Amino acid sequence: MTNNSETLSLEEIIAKGVKLTPMMEQYYEVQKQYPNIIIMFRMGDFYELFFEDARVASKILNISLTHRGKLGGHPIPMAGIPHHAASAYIDRITNAGHKVAICEQVEDPKAAKGIVKRAVTQVVSPGIPYDLDKSESQNHKYIASAFINQDMYYLILLDYTTGDFLGLNLKSQQSLIEKLQLFRPAEMISYLGQWDNTKIIQDYLNSSPIHNTHLSEEYFSPKYTDIYIEKLIPTFKRDEVIKLHDNILAPIGALSYYICSTQSLENISHIRPFQMLNFEKDMKITYPTLIGLEIFPKSKEAYKDSILGHIDVTRTAMGARKLKTVFQSPLRDKKKIQDRLNTVQELMNDHQRLSEIRSVLFDIRDIERIMAKVSTGKVNGADLINLGHAYEAYQILMQKLASIVTEVLEPLDQTKLKSLKALAKEITKTINDQVGATLEKGNLIKDGCCEKRDRLAKMSESAVDALIELETKYRQETGINNLKIKSNNVAGYFIEVSKSHTKKVPDYFIRRQTLVNSERYQSPELADFEKEMISAKDKLYKLEKQIFDQLVEKVKNNATSILQLSQNISLIDVFQSFAWVSFQDNFSRPKISDEKVLNVQQAWHPLIKSAIKDQFVCHDLILNDKKFFGLITGPNMAGKTTVMREMAIIQFLTQVGCFVPAQEVTIGLTDYIFSRLGASDDIIKGQSTFMVEMSETAEIIRHATENSLIILDEIGRGTSTYDGLSIAWSLVEYFVEKTKALTLFSTHYHELIELVDGLKEAKNLTVKTVNENGNVQFLYQLIEQGAAQSFGIHVAKLAGLPHEILQRSSEILSELEAHKDQTNLPLNKVNHNQLDMFAAPPQVVTQEKPSAIMAQLQELDILNMTPIQALQKLHELKSDYIN
Repeated sequence: MTNNSETLSLEEIIAKGVKLTPMMEQYYEVQKQYPNIIIMFRMGDFYELFFEDARVASKILNISLTHRGKLGGHPIPMAGIPHHAASAYIDRITNAGHKVAICEQVEDPKAAKGIVKRAVTQVVSPGIPYDLDKSESQNHKYIASAFINQDMYYLILLDYTTGDFLGLNLKSQQSLIEKLQLFRPAEMISYLGQWDNTKIIQDYLNSSPIHNTHLSEEYFSPKYTDIYIEKLIPTFKRDEVIKLHDNILAPIGALSYYICSTQSLENISHIRPFQMLNFEKDMKITYPTLIGLEIFPKSKEAYKDSILGHIDVTRTAMGARKLKTVFQSPLRDKKKIQDRLNTVQELMNDHQRLSEIRSVLFDIRDIERIMAKVSTGKVNGADLINLGHAYEAYQILMQKLASIVTEVLEPLDQTKLKSLKALAKEITKTINDQVGATLEKGNLIKDGCCEKRDRLAKMSESAVDALIELETKYRQETGINNLKIKSNNVAGYFIEVSKSHTKKVPDYFIRRQTLVNSERYQSPELADFEKEMISAKDKLYKLEKQIFDQLVEKVKNNATSILQLSQNISLIDVFQSFAWVSFQDNFSRPKISDEKVLNVQQAWHPLIKSAIKDQFVCHDLILNDKKFFGLITGPNMAGKTTVMREMAIIQFLTQVGCFVPAQEVTIGLTDYIFSRLGASDDIIKGQSTFMVEMSETAEIIRHATENSLIILDEIGRGTSTYDGLSIAWSLVEYFVEKTKALTLFSTHYHELIELVDGLKEAKNLTVKTVNENGNVQFLYQLIEQGAAQSFGIHVAKLAGLPHEILQRSSEILSELEAHKDQTNLPLNKVNHNQLDMFAAPPQVVTQEKPSAIMAQLQELDILNMTPIQALQKLHELKSDYIN
């Protein structure tokens, strides 16, 4: 701002006794009703923001901060944005953690007596977006509410954009955090002090991107459910919810109050029936495990570098969201899994049909979010046309799928289908599908739909011709050849004459406005024409709106059926995605066993193989109730972690009902996938790598059963060698003797190989390597034996450590290995001539020439020698040495 006058808040100006203008009084009343919320005040074609709201918005949006006049000598800070571009600006403000109140003009300015009436029509927050079309289409956008009662934690999730309305009953703070991580709500409703006695949750919420909204504690009461929820959401059945758990009504009441207080709606017809989720029946896997196994992406940018992103070749926004939901709830029910696999199998059996299904799906718009627009009064003609098309596409899909998906879908009954068919037919008959057809233009409704509407439309069209005729008449009567009849929103219709011809203007032209180069006039005949024109347009608009609103009401009445149709389409999209990727990547159908078994032949990691193609070396593995523990040793970079991820991914994909990346798989169902992969230091929380590692391992021990799958990578490396070895040793014994789960345990402690050799339920595994003349080659094959050595110095060489460090490391390793059975190791023999890692390379020292026998040994290609050849060569070398 360039004004040097003192800038005060509106409250400070009022406190000085300054009289407000009518417009500013209106603004102040809105501000009092919506404290701590940014007010976007509609002024003609702009939304304007004042005082502190303007300052905040100008910084977030990087727009100019100016001022709109003064109050009592004090400037009014102001920023403005065009109303037609408001969506992008509002999203940026809410993404910055603010709420925005949209204050609209609720009467026609031309009809207003005094200041135009304004009212807040919606409060936009991180969990309730402004523009439903532009909300992230492939992701749910949940707003959450939670409640604690004794040792139970209740979580409510509502996606306002799709209508999903979910509840969870959880038994611990950690479970609540895991579900918040999994569903990632944008906003959380709670009351001040709610988490004071639950520090873990409080710390998580303070450090997470979830926006916290606080209400008074009184709203977390079942009575607010009675007051608001049944009025707001017609599908809500209170008595049915109480049967699930009566305490769940408290967070539902708070959430329903919040929506009622922020959205100017009588009811929300697109909200689905409340669904209580029961993860106890599903296979469990925590969000950090999903991230660690690369099943879920670490960030939006890494989506395609995850298993979810790799499998996602869905063709609709609804399908993409449903795929993520399927991944959030892997199954444990064998029949349900087989039903899904059967569906994928059938789709793969006919690739031509699969391609046609993908083509049909591609043309289906986001039905769920269209229904949200129907419910909130934001729907347009194009949206209704897309609903009609969706019904037609659904009919084609069901014909192509025939009976193969009856076990995994909930087909609509004939009554619902008949009703939807009639609705789709009426939409096609009523709505003009030409691009740009709108109520304002008077062409949204098709010709032939309504006789009265057609007459008004013809009157409106003929009025244009009448206007041209009137203009021609005036030119002829006055002799003014450049006379024009024009209109604008302010002056209405007028006659425009250049100043050089004003002397020719007849007496019945009434001057209305003087411009620099022209004069504007009105005439009695033009005034009558304008009244008729406005009347005809107004009548046409009102009639078209009436027809449109009646059609929208019929859509609302069919909301349940339409949402069921969208549910089926999204599931079809998920299964075709499974089938398409399985076909393209040559996945195989897993054979599900009732036994405890993981028998995998020629498995691969789909992300790595897609990157390196045929260079990937596949792996075989067998674990079962006889041999359920596998200890994997071998050098870094050899692929130990890749093998473990592969097996967990195969287990996971099996239990979501997808084919798997392997040539052949026989697999039992697991109740829980546990994983401890890599370091995940949390310095902010003051936890070291080792502390996090031990905490996560303790969680696994507490919750794992013999039906679990456990993946552990390099346990014990974050502490001293002997401490780490001792812990790893005792964990191997515990998992084999106590837990008895299918377990893959990678380690750099080769001392554990001998331990595992003595355990009948365990086996040693390694990723094959070859050491030829000191050159180590990783073959990446998984074989059943312990690693011969670690090749750590070779890996350091590949990483580029200086030669002197590598040489010294070899010397120390030789001494350690020579004394490994002795108590006192020669660790006091320090080399004081070590080279700084960043020093210049030393001069090359000529080494003694190797003996003739050593030279012959170095030249031998032992991998290509037969046993007889090797014995003969050994005999020759021995003879040469003796002689």
